[in-house]
Amino acid sequence: MSLHGPAAADLDALRRLHTAHRETFLFDNLSIQAGGGISVALEDIERKFLDERRGGYCFEHNTLFTAVLNDVGFGTTALLGRVRRGPPERWCRTHMVLKVDVAGEPWLADVGFGALGLLEPIPLQEGAQGRQVDLEYSLRRDGPVWVLSTLGPDPTAPDRITATDLYEFSEDPQTPGDVEVANHYTSTHPNSMFRRNLIVQQTTRKGRTMLRHDGITRYQDGTVIAETVDAAQLPAAARDLFGIDLPPGPYVFEQYGRDGRTPAATNLGGSCSLI
Repeated sequence: MSLHGPAAADLDALRRLHTAHRETFLFDNLSIQAGGGISVALEDIERKFLDERRGGYCFEHNTLFTAVLNDVGFGTTALLGRVRRGPPERWCRTHMVLKVDVAGEPWLADVGFGALGLLEPIPLQEGAQGRQVDLEYSLRRDGPVWVLSTLGPDPTAPDRITATDLYEFSEDPQTPGDVEVANHYTSTHPNSMFRRNLIVQQTTRKGRTMLRHDGITRYQDGTVIAETVDAAQLPAAARDLFGIDLPPGPYVFEQYGRDGRTPAATNLGGSCSLI
């Protein structure tokens, strides 16, 4: 089937494009850690992902995926969500997702939530469920917002199954300006986890792999394995796990203390919780 034009905008095409994107591009914050900025202009993302064969984070991934879906003939709406991590009063709209129209029915698409995110889209409806790569996803209403949650092995206790809320979002459409503001905050705020940690992650049909500045976590064949790494091991780990070379240091996360925060960041009173 040719993926071009409105006739190609069916559920099978959405699933295949979603999975292909997830398996092709890494989720990472290497531009931030190398001291650079993040542009959400489509031409800059295309250059970075397609020409330079690099990855990025949610605003980049889902902006690029929107352009692909629109070109095929899907109707898409950009939404912003809050990652449910940390105290609720600190949740804020620092994650981008997509509502996609498929034959008049809404679907949730999200190719930019790191290794714990969806491999395939799921119906945007109460009680939607689906098992994908060792995790059970479910979608529910919580007052005015939708909540995406998972049920799966706990990295801190592999024999235990844990339910986790990933993020919430509402259906009010967001403009490119809204996305630009959220991206700026997420990439530059001193307390952003994307500044406090080095992150490279990938999800494929074979498993989920996460590299941080202090550890590796892998979901595969119904199990989860976590191990620690030190800074000297990071380049070799990135090559072994993802086939990439890390940019030369020093990295932004190295400016932070053992608790992941600088004195200046502490004075700001915390920040939004981020994936």
